[in-house]
Amino acid sequence: MSDVRSSPVLDRIQASAQAAAELTAALVRLPTENPPGDTAAATDWLAGWLEGRGHDVERVPVPDPFARHHGRTGVMNLIVRRRFGSGPTVALAAALDTLPAGDGWRRDPFGGVREGPAIYGRGARDSKADIAAYVFALEAIAGEPLAGTVELHLTADEETGGFLGPAFLLGQGLTRPDAVISSGTSYQVIVGQEGVLQFEVLLRGRQAHAGRPQDGIDAVAAGVPVLAAVLEAARAAPQPLTVSTVEAGRGVNLVADLLRFTVDRRIGPGEDGEAVETALFDMIEQAHRGPAELECRRLLLAEPVQPTAESERLAATLSAHATAAMRRPVPVVSAPVVTGARHYALAGIPTALYGVGPPVVGEGVDFLGEESVSLDDLAHSTEAIATALTELLAAR
Repeated sequence: MSDVRSSPVLDRIQASAQAAAELTAALVRLPTENPPGDTAAATDWLAGWLEGRGHDVERVPVPDPFARHHGRTGVMNLIVRRRFGSGPTVALAAALDTLPAGDGWRRDPFGGVREGPAIYGRGARDSKADIAAYVFALEAIAGEPLAGTVELHLTADEETGGFLGPAFLLGQGLTRPDAVISSGTSYQVIVGQEGVLQFEVLLRGRQAHAGRPQDGIDAVAAGVPVLAAVLEAARAAPQPLTVSTVEAGRGVNLVADLLRFTVDRRIGPGEDGEAVETALFDMIEQAHRGPAELECRRLLLAEPVQPTAESERLAATLSAHATAAMRRPVPVVSAPVVTGARHYALAGIPTALYGVGPPVVGEGVDFLGEESVSLDDLAHSTEAIATALTELLAAR
């Protein structure tokens, strides 16, 4: 690693630590749960905040007819470009939307409460702190003699596939970076990602009064052997398979005319998503016993992302700077994650995940009400990203 850790960059990061914490907390206070996916107010607030700090912000709305195909409306993406001169473009990509907060919180999930060395709330770690780190890393290098461009891609579709975020920006020709750094953890640089297949199973019967069940076709009864077969397959699957939702019936005094359940099947390296889907659908067909009508419908298929030589070089640069900033080894790994950043990688763009978060990816988003981000991790990750950018965009 070349000596690019200039004092002015580090001084700016140190001076901005309080502002970075305040931005993270402010974003947490803006609910962006997806589903349902109402992110418009938070995106508008962030655009105004960035403009107030002197950034030129491109607002990129996703047309509602297209967004509705993915169950959303009112989706807006933001792009910020900082041009230093002729050279490569590096994008820093993070999303505003979060998982639903759920129950069991011991603090207000949208309070953005700061206690000691951490900020608590839904999205604090995933991925609102990443947004703060990327913004302040860009501001820290603003006065450096670099060659190239840094882009911020601030999207709002991480939790539902990234089709309205990274995929939309690429598909519309609005960006084509030479490298992408996207949300991750402070303690690992991730280059390989698992894939995922998500699908729904529908069994359609015929409604009847519970007093005359012989007049109907019971979708629940028809679904029991199908569900049993899927759960049995989960025990033998080489990767996690989860029945995630089950819905049925319209009233306690009625024969159910519809049973719907959804399945999430992770896809490991070396597996083919299409083949996994075909095998599961065939197994479900074999388990089905009429007369209810059966339908299997794909919701999402994301093939695994394999590291490339270019992504590994990008990751090595990030790892070196992260190791220096974190004061501990930060390895390059493949991890069991599925992110919107895969759209960049699958488009042939070297992509690595590095951001703000706990030693093991996924630990910071807990379902017991304790999602938090360490302010030390926020500061150190901002330093790692800024100094890595200084090397990646060094004037030749």
